[in-house]
Amino acid sequence: MHICMLTTTHRPHDGRIFEKEAKSLAKEHNVTIIAPSENRGVEESGGVRVVTVRKPASTLLHPVTLWRAFRASLDHECDVIHCHEPDALLVALLLKAVKGRKVVYDIHEHWPSEIPFDLGFPNAAVLTGFLESLLSPVELLLSRFADAKIAVSESVAERFRGNGTEPVIISNFSVAGSAPPAPQARGGRNVVYMAGNMQLFHGIRECIRALSKVTAKFPDVSLTLVGNVREDIGAIAARTDPRPEITLTGYLPYRQMYETLRAGSIGLLVFQPDYYNAYIGLPNKLFDYMLCGLPVVASDFPEIRKVVGGAECGVLVDPTDPDAIAEAIIYLMEHPDEARWMGENGRRAVLERYNWGKEEVRLLCLYQSLNSSGMA
Repeated sequence: MHICMLTTTHRPHDGRIFEKEAKSLAKEHNVTIIAPSENRGVEESGGVRVVTVRKPASTLLHPVTLWRAFRASLDHECDVIHCHEPDALLVALLLKAVKGRKVVYDIHEHWPSEIPFDLGFPNAAVLTGFLESLLSPVELLLSRFADAKIAVSESVAERFRGNGTEPVIISNFSVAGSAPPAPQARGGRNVVYMAGNMQLFHGIRECIRALSKVTAKFPDVSLTLVGNVREDIGAIAARTDPRPEITLTGYLPYRQMYETLRAGSIGLLVFQPDYYNAYIGLPNKLFDYMLCGLPVVASDFPEIRKVVGGAECGVLVDPTDPDAIAEAIIYLMEHPDEARWMGENGRRAVLERYNWGKEEVRLLCLYQSLNSSGMA
């Protein structure tokens, strides 16, 4: 079977799309990713063909990206379009009408709240509410024409129950073999926070203020931010006294990312409740921390609470309160044996339950069912 994975906003080597789903599907099928990038090109990577279409510098020109993605998909012969956003779903359904291709809709986010936030309207309650009320029924209507649906969590899947084909839950768990074994002993007091594109809703400001408070107890504490940081960290830190030591790594390849996490002592995941998608999210970085044996300090949100509370792998906090974040960090540093126990619990939970291997089986089974339903 020939599969075209179409994304209009994610990067070509996105962790879920490329590292997990595409590589897994490539074990049994021919897989091509079509994704936006700064440059246009074609490459083979990890058994997957990656085709990039050039995206304009301004997000206002996003329709140009859609047109280029449509043209690239139209020129690429495939059996299934596996799409990852509502606008990519629209493109896929057009291709279904024109070319007779089957469509899989992969729902990573609660898009009705994510899109207004991405457009810069998180605090305009009336406008945000209007956009959500407009986007949600459109997405639900389009999704009814998909041949299969995938959702990253039960919270994300909830809106789609009883709306055409039932979504299959394929979670964003870590690839267990990606990270080397966790170190037997951890030295130093390096707190790490990882995000693909780090923004204020990730709690950067709260983390810096928390680390400033931790320095009163542990002057050698440091903060490493792993990923592309969109905010002016220097300006935020300059307004903080005392100013904590901060290291910015930028985006790191998978292996280097894991090596950086393994050098840490605590993993932070303090999403702010700025919008609904952040509140119900279950970020893959949580499982990456756990795989590396890091105890976590995490937002006390529903999906995160299920994992951290169930695995007993960290401390849940009010992410809007820098004092609460600081107290949790200090507690783990003052109780190294308990912190080590939490880290071991987290790694064991990933190896036994929260690992991509089991999700891969669900994904391959889904495609087997598509193939058996009359596909060449």
